[in-house]
Amino acid sequence: MLKTLRDQFKHLKWVLWFVVFVFVFFIFVDWGTGRARTRGLAGLAARVGSVSISEAQFLQEMRSTEQRYRSMYGEQYDKVRDQLDLASMTIQNMVDRYLLLGEARRLGLEVTDKELLAKIMSFPSFKRSDGSFVGEDLYGRILRANQTSPEEFEEGLRQELMLGKLQQVLSAGLVIPDSEVEQEYRRRNETAAFEVLFVPATREPAGLTVTDSDAKVYYDAHQARFSHPAQRQLRYLLLDDTRLRRTLTVPETQISEYYASHQQEFQQPEELNARHILVRPKTQDDAGWQEALSRAREVHAKVTASGADFAAVARQYSEDPGSKDSGGDLGWFPRGRMVKEFEDAAFKLSPGEISEPIKSQFGYHILKMEGRRPGGLRSLAEVHDLIKEKLLEGLADAEGNRRATALRERIDAAKLTTDEQWHTLADDVVTSNMTPFFSQEEVVPGIGRDPELLAEVASAKEGFVGGPRRSSRGWIVYRVAKARPAGVTPYAESKDEAREAVKRVKSLEALQKEIEAKRATLAMGPLGAQAAGFGGTVQTVQDHHRDASIPGVGVSRTLDDAVFATPVNALTPVVTVGERGVAVARVTAAKPFDRQAYAKERAALRDSLAKEDLNRMLVALLAEAKRASPVVINPEVVDRFKPRRG
Repeated sequence: MLKTLRDQFKHLKWVLWFVVFVFVFFIFVDWGTGRARTRGLAGLAARVGSVSISEAQFLQEMRSTEQRYRSMYGEQYDKVRDQLDLASMTIQNMVDRYLLLGEARRLGLEVTDKELLAKIMSFPSFKRSDGSFVGEDLYGRILRANQTSPEEFEEGLRQELMLGKLQQVLSAGLVIPDSEVEQEYRRRNETAAFEVLFVPATREPAGLTVTDSDAKVYYDAHQARFSHPAQRQLRYLLLDDTRLRRTLTVPETQISEYYASHQQEFQQPEELNARHILVRPKTQDDAGWQEALSRAREVHAKVTASGADFAAVARQYSEDPGSKDSGGDLGWFPRGRMVKEFEDAAFKLSPGEISEPIKSQFGYHILKMEGRRPGGLRSLAEVHDLIKEKLLEGLADAEGNRRATALRERIDAAKLTTDEQWHTLADDVVTSNMTPFFSQEEVVPGIGRDPELLAEVASAKEGFVGGPRRSSRGWIVYRVAKARPAGVTPYAESKDEAREAVKRVKSLEALQKEIEAKRATLAMGPLGAQAAGFGGTVQTVQDHHRDASIPGVGVSRTLDDAVFATPVNALTPVVTVGERGVAVARVTAAKPFDRQAYAKERAALRDSLAKEDLNRMLVALLAEAKRASPVVINPEVVDRFKPRRG
């Protein structure tokens, strides 16, 4: 019974995370979760609006997350665990789950006791043979044996049911029209082969002129292009890390002391430098593997022949795309990096020695050991500069914080409110800067991605002073220089952009007419033979799907439509490719739309598109919830469980 419940309880955990983990984690978006100072977060891992996530809750969820990954990776888990940031995954998914639960409650959704009881009774472990409840005493003992309590278990069930209801509400409003289903089927299944001539719009036609009137007409006709959301512009003082480091020194005694007290950081495992040639089986049956072994032996004879160049043979015969072009070079690697059969053979070789063909799950490998580095403690001389940089980074951070704090105090005390006053604070380390206008969804130009900063200035009025705070380039103190409401950028500010846009449009129109006029010439022979005359390039494209990138051209819906509407062996019309240039293609083969196959797959495809739409709705819902419910994560708790690398 206990084993059955354990299996079902694991399933419950998966279901509880269904909306967040499946729909959000696999289309992961950085919600801009705040990484705040730990003030007021004692004993907490995070706070989501008014909801607190305790350190104990976080640790329990971390254990569940690790169990899931152990199940997913099996015996390979210990090898990949240091590559997985389980702590960040766990806290992000907990935050997302609580945000979604908050949205469900906001929509008036609730889970009744009757629904909860029905869910509990859906577990066979809680029912007697006659279908009745096992009783409170046995119910509690079963849950405690599975390291949970009735209260925790039932809260998990309530959350699962609530998230399920939220999913149902969101899904109920989804309508996928037939036209969209057919369009997606065509995108996935129609293919075409063609050669395409692309001529970039790099030359300006003779006599091209753009007047102010042209620019104004374009501006008026393309208001959406010049519109913007609510924006802010910041004046900021930057304690530049690079400049600050030049003013600081690290005593040699500190470097030596750090080395002596952190020697575990500088332990180096034994490493090999090797090359390999991979011969893959063409089929996975015995005959396929036997044929691969025969080819591997032939290659082995070539690399062991007198005067043979292993790298040259690898470039010719290896079927490993990751190392083939570099002559099979795998670089330096320690134990645990390669598959077991490969590793066991490699570490038995001597420098210069070539192995017999070695079988692994990928095929047959022929190895050449190029060099070996013994493991052990790296010397102080080897790591001296690394330690110096690390200590210098810490010194610069502390000094930057101190000086930024002093700047902020000086600004507040003297009530420095103008650009001229802030300019006077610049020196060899401090620079005075102005950002372009930016919106809530953007990276702050010159400062970087900073969700807390964006949240702080989103509603701030002109003149608001903030900081000091850390940025990717150093500590900053900032002031909201201008606050611009959502609207259209005035023509005076957009005039130059509008003129350039008109120039591109006119250039493309002229180029399109020029090539269309020579269409008869193009139809007479291969496009490649005529490309130079147009200043363009020709690419041959096989098995092309709609919306796929076209070599030398990129993604072009206009060119796709032309290709799929043109008969085989005919030329498409000359089309513009965005503002980049013009293209014309000769279709050489096509797999047309199969209406019978479409009829069979239409229902499943509609469901797939509905799930994708649900994903997007959840993304938007979480983004809005994040703005309405500030999220603060305690880095002292989360970072404690992050993988240690290097």
